[in-house]
Amino acid sequence: MVFWRKKKNPPVVACYGKLPATGDFVRMNATAPENATYDQWLGGSVHMAKESLGERFDACYESAAGVFVYRGQAEKGEEPERGMVGVWASSGDSAGRRYPMTLSTCYDYEELLAVGPALPVAVWNFLAAAYDLCVGGRGMPVDAFLGRVAQLSPIPLTDPDAMVAGYQRSLHTHTMRSLWETTFGDVGARYAVLHQIQATVEIFRGQELPETALAIRFPILAGDTFAAAVWTDITLRLGGWDRTVLNSFWTPQHDLMLHIGSPHVGTFRELIVNGSDAEHVTDLVSMQPPDEATARQALGSPVAELADDPNQTIAAFLDGLKR
Repeated sequence: MVFWRKKKNPPVVACYGKLPATGDFVRMNATAPENATYDQWLGGSVHMAKESLGERFDACYESAAGVFVYRGQAEKGEEPERGMVGVWASSGDSAGRRYPMTLSTCYDYEELLAVGPALPVAVWNFLAAAYDLCVGGRGMPVDAFLGRVAQLSPIPLTDPDAMVAGYQRSLHTHTMRSLWETTFGDVGARYAVLHQIQATVEIFRGQELPETALAIRFPILAGDTFAAAVWTDITLRLGGWDRTVLNSFWTPQHDLMLHIGSPHVGTFRELIVNGSDAEHVTDLVSMQPPDEATARQALGSPVAELADDPNQTIAAFLDGLKR
């Protein structure tokens, strides 16, 4: 008996969005189902941001840009076939209509799972080049912009061990103290932060691809993409998820919005404003933690005991969390 396996599609670069040089949408290789569901979410989320921010929208939107991992959509109880990794930047068309430009590439879901939270580190060279073009190339004529897009090289994930090696090395050479001090200023917030993450995900623990609008906002600051990967890793472990890719959106050297389920329609607004008062967001950026003793008691064992030593490597801390 022969079992047919669906052939993996190699990653290609796609773009979709607005450019000031034309009144039409600009599209290249953006016809896959995951492109369609991402654009459906983005269109609705941009519209909601315009409606909720009113006259403030243009000022918030003008210089906004970010990086994302989008896991795609699937029927309840099933896994997506493919997901997206890419960047977006505020843009608009010749008629003044506002809509972001997105540059991305797609991978099979199994490839995304194999690389896991190391994904943004593994493909950072592509993301950095795409980000520079998306931010700096919005004033180009359409043909010139698409020509530059065609020169971008997506990074294959066919060898997951090689893809995660750089991330793993960093986990063994950086301490938890470095993470806490880089993102929160000192180690004093560690118990409160872990408690907030744990409290957000605990109801969904062990439930792969949970259906919820909840999200967590983390500071990443100078930790940037490595910090985004580590926060994702910690969240996956506290959630007990092995086959879940989290939808994530981050602003370089600023903050990370990590979605437990599908991205919320209100997320784009959260990406372009400072701070959050949204009910679906656990906002660790503006959190005022209680004293360490109170926070440690709320966190409880065994995670509190694991967090006691901020001088252990990040790898040792993650191994203690397991999944």
